[in-house]
Amino acid sequence: MKSGSKYTIPEDWPFADARLLFLEPDVRAADDPLCDFKWEAPDEDGLMKFLVEQKNFREDRVRNAVEKLRKNLKTAQQSRLEGFFKPVEKTSEQKANLKRKAEQKMEEKKKKQKQDAKEKKAAKSKARGGA
Repeated sequence: MKSGSKYTIPEDWPFADARLLFLEPDVRAADDPLCDFKWEAPDEDGLMKFLVEQKNFREDRVRNAVEKLRKNLKTAQQSRLEGFFKPVEKTSEQKANLKRKAEQKMEEKKKKQKQDAKEKKAAKSKARGGA
């Protein structure tokens, strides 16, 4: 094991097996009978046993997720990924930064309009034989 390494690797880690699994993964063809997947209602008891009892997830969160899965099973359209996450509120600093950028954009737009108007006026007066 390398000293100064960020990760501690167990001495009995099967490097050769891991390398072989990475280089020669067990991949099946799409028409293989074992690849015949069907979307069915979630096994709530199995999920609870695995996630809550074995992996220490919070039961209420798992139940809510199962309920979302059940609800989405009834719809024909696939849910968007954003539906599973709540939006994160922007900090006041981020909001102020966005506001400042929007104000700068408006200021630049006004300057450009003003400059365009001046150029148009100058072009008109030039066309009339002025300047």
